[in-house]
Amino acid sequence: MKLSNRVRRAAADLLFLFVLPGLVALLPWPLGFALLKRCARVDLLHRSSVAPAWSVARRYLPEADETAWKRRHRLLRLVEPVDSYLTLLRNRTWWRRRIVCDGTWPAAGTPALLLTFHWGAGHWVWSQLRLHGIDAHFLARRPGPGDLGVGRLSVLYGRFRGWALRRIGSAGPLFLGGSVPQIEAAFAEGRSIVGMLDLPPRPERSTFRASVLGRPVRLPSGLAELAVRSGVPVVIFSCGLDPDTGMRSLRIETLPADADVAQIMSRYAAHLDRCLREQPAYWQMWSAADAMFDSTPLQASPPAVR
Repeated sequence: MKLSNRVRRAAADLLFLFVLPGLVALLPWPLGFALLKRCARVDLLHRSSVAPAWSVARRYLPEADETAWKRRHRLLRLVEPVDSYLTLLRNRTWWRRRIVCDGTWPAAGTPALLLTFHWGAGHWVWSQLRLHGIDAHFLARRPGPGDLGVGRLSVLYGRFRGWALRRIGSAGPLFLGGSVPQIEAAFAEGRSIVGMLDLPPRPERSTFRASVLGRPVRLPSGLAELAVRSGVPVVIFSCGLDPDTGMRSLRIETLPADADVAQIMSRYAAHLDRCLREQPAYWQMWSAADAMFDSTPLQASPPAVR
């Protein structure tokens, strides 16, 4: 790679992972969020992630407005690194005033499977889990180049982000691939697992066929099967963002204690469907959607999205 390209990428990471989010986190939130909304109107920002996501999303959201969708998706990308700083700089009272919660977490000290989505911005949820006495790991794939930025400074930001997560309450990651014994051990020791199933299924792994946005979709079901075998409760939650005010929403859905794999997966798909109909631009897996969705619709096209 040319030196000029390396410098340009390093400058982009410095600005969008450190300087801009750090500045916004120090400002009064209404002012900081207004600045992010202005930045979201600049088409050049986050173009390498916004453009590929839109190129896929437009086929599933035929009535979506391109300009509005891209601005909303770009806004989410801008908010995420800011949250890494806000969770360290703002106290519980500040967050409590800015989170609208619907539902309740499981009892403190009770191991559970907490299922969520690659939708919205939820870095702050770890402080909420700690507040309710829930010690949880998150299940994730090992990070790869370009996951958080475009240059080498993104590696430094990734380390900072991991440190910040532990600082605000995360018990740390469990990486995919041979993680079943670690998950079972965590459950046995009273810790919970946060996982996401809105991913392309891996070959030769169990899947569940459901409907999202009126289309058949296949989602990996291994975590749900493990939870049923382990006898732990299952909770589904999503972390939303009001695009006008910057207020956060936390929707918590507690499943019946005797829920089987099919019930867990059906409720998960229904929760995802609701999120995508409300704010489709907030989903960060659009670039991989073709690996999850089938091409034949199950019902009429979804309604127009904002």
